[in-house]
Amino acid sequence: MARAWPLLGAGAVVELLALSGVLPARPDLVHAVALPPLDLTFDLGTLLSRTTGPVWFALGLVLAIIGRATILCFMLGSRRWWFALRFELVVLVPSFLAAELAYCGQALLYSAPFWVGSALAIASSLVVAHVPWGGSESVLSMIRRGLQGGPRLPTVLSYLAGLGTLGALVRNGGEVPVLIGVGASAVLTAAVLVAASLTTTGVHRPRPVQRAGELVVVAGIDTSSGHGSLFSLRPSDLGFRCAQTVYYSYAGTGQGAPRGQAACPITTGSHYTRADTERPLPELVRSFREQVDKLTPPVTVITHSSGAWVTWAALSGDRSTPVRRIVMLAPLSDPHGYPPPGTNAEGAVGAAAMRLIVSIARWEGFSRFDPDRPLARMLLGHPLAAHALFERTLPRQVRALAVPTTFDLVLFSTSDTFGRAQAACALFQSHGAVSTSVAAVVDADRFLSGRPQLPCDPWPSWVADAASGFRVP
Repeated sequence: MARAWPLLGAGAVVELLALSGVLPARPDLVHAVALPPLDLTFDLGTLLSRTTGPVWFALGLVLAIIGRATILCFMLGSRRWWFALRFELVVLVPSFLAAELAYCGQALLYSAPFWVGSALAIASSLVVAHVPWGGSESVLSMIRRGLQGGPRLPTVLSYLAGLGTLGALVRNGGEVPVLIGVGASAVLTAAVLVAASLTTTGVHRPRPVQRAGELVVVAGIDTSSGHGSLFSLRPSDLGFRCAQTVYYSYAGTGQGAPRGQAACPITTGSHYTRADTERPLPELVRSFREQVDKLTPPVTVITHSSGAWVTWAALSGDRSTPVRRIVMLAPLSDPHGYPPPGTNAEGAVGAAAMRLIVSIARWEGFSRFDPDRPLARMLLGHPLAAHALFERTLPRQVRALAVPTTFDLVLFSTSDTFGRAQAACALFQSHGAVSTSVAAVVDADRFLSGRPQLPCDPWPSWVADAASGFRVP
C-alpha cells in the first residue's frame, strides 16, 4: 500500500516556506502537494517566474526533479527510486509546456496560451496521475495504460475538481485561507492516494498452477490474425503454456498464421482479416466447432468483446463439446439497436450519422467495422438479439464467467445481461485494456481455480449509474 505520510510532511514544508515568504501565498500553492504531474508543474511555474537566469533555473529544475522523485519513492512504500525518477522525467515534458504556456498567457495578458496550458496540465494528469500506484516498471507501458483510459479516470477527475474548488475558495482570501488550502490539498491528495492504493496496488498478478487441457483464445470483432488486444494476453498468466494455446480463426481451419502481436505462435487456423469477423453467425459457429471439438477436454475458452457471442452460440447447442470453462472479458450485450439503411424507422437519423462516422474511421484506416455486415446487423442492429443469445442454456459441464467493464455496463439496456454466466466485479478499464488487465487475470484465475470472486467495490456501479443520465432514449 502507498504511504501518505511523506506527502503530509511535504505539505508541512510548503507551509513553512510560505510563512517565511520564500514561496508566495497564491492559489496555485495547493498544487505544491498535489498528485503528479501537477506538483512538478507547480515547481516549474515557480522556477520560470522566480529564477534570474538559466543556471539558477537548471539548478532548481534538478533539485525539483530529485525532490519530487524522492517524495514519490517514499509514497510508493518501497525502494523504487529509479522508477520514481523515470516517472518524473516522463512527466517533465508536459509539465514544462503547461507551466510555460501559463507563464506566456500571464506575461502577455493573452488568455489563449494560459487556457491551453491549463488544459494540457489537466490532460496529462488524467493520463498519468494514477500510474505510479499501478506498479508498472516500464515507462512505455506506463504511458500506454494511461492513454487507454486507466483504471482510475473518474477518481482523478473528481480529485482535479476538488483541487479546483480549493483554488477557487482561497483565491481572494489572503495568506491564512491559502495556508489552510495547502493543508486541505495535502489531506485530499492523501485520501485519494490511499483509496487508489487499496483498489489498485492491492491487486497482484497471480502465479497460477499449471493447468491441464488446452486454452482457446477468441478475439473480438474488427480484429485480424495476430492483431487485436486479446492476442497480447499471456497464457502463462492463466496457467497454460504456448503448446496448449489455440487461437480461434474467423476464417476456419488451416495451418496457422503469422504471429503478429500474439503472445504465442499461431499454429492452427487460417489467416483471417477484419472482414471475416463479421461473417454470418451460423458460419462462425460452424467454424468454431470444427476448430474446437477435435481438442481434448478439459478445454478452456477465453474471449474478448463480441468473441463471447460466437463462443456462447457455438456451445449452447453442442452437448458433446470438450469445453469446460469460458472466461468472457468485456462481453457485449443489450445494444440500443439501429434501423437498416434507407428506412424511415425510429433512429434513422442517428443511424445515418453513425454510418458516416464509421465510414470516416474506415477511410482513415482506424477500423474496418461495418455496421451493416451480417454479424453486426444481427446482434447489434436488433436491441434484444444479444441478450437472447446469452439466455440460451449451456451444456451442464460448461461453466462461464463474465468480466465486464464499467464503461461498457452503462451502454446496456438491462442489468441482467449475461444469462447464466457467473458475473465478476465490473472493472474500471477501457474495453480494449481489460484483455491485459491484472485485475482481469485475478478474476479469471479465481474462476479457473474454483474459488469465489472477491467482493465488489460499489463505486464502479455508481459511476455507471451516474453516466446513464447521458443515454439516449
